[in-house]
Amino acid sequence: MPGDGIDAELLDRYLAHECSEAEDAIVRRHLMARPDLATALASFLAELEDERLRPAPPDARESWTQLRGRLRETEGDSLPVPGGSPKARHVTGTKPRHLFALLPSRRNGSGWRRIMYTTVAAGLVVVAVFRVARKDTAPAESRPPEESFSTANRERAELRLSDGTRIRLAPASHIRVAAAYGEHERAVYLEGQGYFEVKHDESRPFIVYAGTAIARDVGTDFAVRSYAEDRAVQVVVRSGAVAMSGVGRLGAGDVGRLGIDGTSSLTHGVAVDALLAWLDGRLVFHDAPLATVIVELRRWHDADVQLADPRLGTLPFTGVLTDVSFRSSIDLVAATLGLRVRRAGERVTLERIGGLTPSSHSPAAVRRAR
Repeated sequence: MPGDGIDAELLDRYLAHECSEAEDAIVRRHLMARPDLATALASFLAELEDERLRPAPPDARESWTQLRGRLRETEGDSLPVPGGSPKARHVTGTKPRHLFALLPSRRNGSGWRRIMYTTVAAGLVVVAVFRVARKDTAPAESRPPEESFSTANRERAELRLSDGTRIRLAPASHIRVAAAYGEHERAVYLEGQGYFEVKHDESRPFIVYAGTAIARDVGTDFAVRSYAEDRAVQVVVRSGAVAMSGVGRLGAGDVGRLGIDGTSSLTHGVAVDALLAWLDGRLVFHDAPLATVIVELRRWHDADVQLADPRLGTLPFTGVLTDVSFRSSIDLVAATLGLRVRRAGERVTLERIGGLTPSSHSPAAVRRAR
């Protein structure tokens, strides 16, 4: 509204709980002065939250049949995904064997956004958003092709495999399911971070290929991390056991690491809840280099974060960040390390504040950062 600083963007951030205290006060003052608008807004949000008004999910079989027909008309051309790259989230095969759905972001957790997610995710579950490589002339008895599933920055997803195994993907992750999945073994290929709740089957072992490592299920729930910038593949076991190549057998509470240089380590009795906090949208850091924290913030918030001085990247950060609000996360990092947050459009830069910023060259800081 003219003169009071109220616009669609400010109202959106207010409903998402991302406003500063001053902005909150502006919105509340405006709504108090205009009770008719406050009542209308409350009524609108109540209607959006009403389960009875949510659109019913489409019929899976009918939707897939219609999509397959359209794809055949284009002779197997790839199906673009709104907001994603042309290669993001593709399923191959004449029918989906596995169910894939993006998880709602808590950062966009207002009711109307959850409704949008319900509608979009229903379509993703049906088609898992993929390219059909099979031609009409392919024999009906041919083996189904490999299927691939991806998340972009700020996205998390859940994948239900045909055998009941549940996989949860972190942002910027990619997983491929082998074409022969379930015949003699159940193999998947991971780039990024995933959590696996495996339906154990001794006759058909479940295997995760990630980077230079192979993790073989022995009846367990476990997580694997293998981003391109990581220097090691990490396996965290919550329950059961995992056989990890180059490391050995891991039990509950164990963390195994296999470096790109072949070095390995096995740590027992780890508080794995902190390492698995990302499943709940929390990132737990203990003496982590600021450069590592920045990479995670970019991945989880799809934010443009820079360091004014690259040497600041060695500063060790300890704390818990969430995916709810990028502003609060970056402000917490800056306050902890004595840095200033400079905003210029979509870009956020962290810079020194005179004597408040600790030296990034001190032996203690470098030792903790490592």
